[in-house]
Amino acid sequence: MLRAVTNRGRRARERLTGEVRGRIRERAIKKAKVRIALHGRKIEDFSEDELEIVVADEEEKIRKQLWIVPLVAVGVVLGIT
Repeated sequence: MLRAVTNRGRRARERLTGEVRGRIRERAIKKAKVRIALHGRKIEDFSEDELEIVVADEEEKIRKQLWIVPLVAVGVVLGIT
């Protein structure tokens, strides 16, 4: 019984983690397209490896932002500036 509950929780966590990763990836792709356009280039100018590097960089920025924003909010609540 306990094992079934544990497995159900693990599957739910993995599904949620996958959904979050997917949304981060989608947002990173959109930001990468904007970044490429702002530099006056086209997506076709890049190889798949180069595009992956740009998207991975945007994913990293999003992940960092997901950690920084809550920390700043906690700092504001605690009066730390």
